[in-house]
Amino acid sequence: MLTVASLVFYGWWNPIYLGILGASIIINQFLAIEIAKQRNKHWLTGGIVFNLALIGVFKYLDFAIGNVNTITGAEIPLQGLPLPLAISFFTFQQISYLVDVSRKQTAPGAWLNQTLFVAFFPQLIAGPIVRHSQISDQFADTERKDNLADNLGVGASIFAIGLAKKVLLADNLEPYASSAFDAAADGATVGFLEAWASALSYSFQIFFDFSGYSDMALGLARMFGFHLPANFNAPYRARSIVDFWHRWHITLSRFLRDYLYIPLGGNRHGQFRLGVNVALVMLLGGLWHGAAWTFVVWGGIHGLALAWCHWLNRVRPDGLFAPGFKWISPILTFLFVTVAWVFFRAENFAAAGEMLSAMVYLNGFGPLTNDEPFIGAALSLLIIWRLPDTISLFQNALDPRTLEGLQSDLQKGSRWKPGVGTAIGLASLFFIAIINSWTVAEFIYYQF
Repeated sequence: MLTVASLVFYGWWNPIYLGILGASIIINQFLAIEIAKQRNKHWLTGGIVFNLALIGVFKYLDFAIGNVNTITGAEIPLQGLPLPLAISFFTFQQISYLVDVSRKQTAPGAWLNQTLFVAFFPQLIAGPIVRHSQISDQFADTERKDNLADNLGVGASIFAIGLAKKVLLADNLEPYASSAFDAAADGATVGFLEAWASALSYSFQIFFDFSGYSDMALGLARMFGFHLPANFNAPYRARSIVDFWHRWHITLSRFLRDYLYIPLGGNRHGQFRLGVNVALVMLLGGLWHGAAWTFVVWGGIHGLALAWCHWLNRVRPDGLFAPGFKWISPILTFLFVTVAWVFFRAENFAAAGEMLSAMVYLNGFGPLTNDEPFIGAALSLLIIWRLPDTISLFQNALDPRTLEGLQSDLQKGSRWKPGVGTAIGLASLFFIAIINSWTVAEFIYYQF
């Protein structure tokens, strides 16, 4: 029933994409079965090539053609292929599946289970990126039905918080985030205040938007008795860029680590090679987010920062600041991430250059026509730095599979407890979010 519901959900926007998703599932399952038999090592190579070709044709073909035309002066027509929903996510999930089968870390399951593994609707569109071994054993769990009240109570509570993040916070920050970026894209001059208002608003918007989606995915899955891995762990409290990537889009970070960084050599060949590997992985991670050089530059900036942090950890293991000044680290990390988001959000390099010029005061102070963006940023910062993150709040109610690798780094403080007051509070939050969701904006990661 869940498999049928998930396929209907995926095909609701455009049923034609069901063919692409179905082909991906069938071909990868066939490849996994052959890989498990260990008949020929080339099955894995063929599977990786197939998945990369699938995402390459639909996501990067026009990008490649455009670059060839620019370099050579050719006039190859763009193909204008539409981007199938979730192709970046289910393609990476399929690659991890094939590699894990080849490493004997998981085994191919039944065809129906495999279809649900890929198409499970809570996490299909924008993750988290789930490894087969994290969920395959849950398909055979017949005790889920015995935990109905627990699963519904915890799952609905997490879902309500995720929906509120998206509708009440992210969507209300979107106009302020778009203001200066849109003006810069149109060629207008942007002032210092306007640029920082938009940059800060976007930094909070993308966090509440994507972490809200991840909470909703986690909550929906839990309502059906499934435990997905956590995807966020208070990233704007990170003490360094290395720490940030342990907390932001956790499942993507782990994918890049396990299937790119470690196979490239990781940290096993000296400091210089480590820096090169990190930078290369982040360049590819940036390109994964979108077919544009601005995404590559965004990834490159984070790659250089990661390499620098790894070097600094080696020469200054106690950190850059004295014990009494450790509080500076999360502030600097947050500011770095916010500035880097400019390349992620800007439509082109000209718009990014205009924003960065304004942010370093090259365009003057500019008028303060509206103080609401800064009020919104202050409230967002208060929420992020003073209230517990969703994973920490629900720590006692979550399965170890959801909290894998995070238990030692969760925030201290309040924990969710079932009760009448909790139920009324979360139901009220859910109701407020629902009545404010009729003009909801798209999820940011929908485009990836």
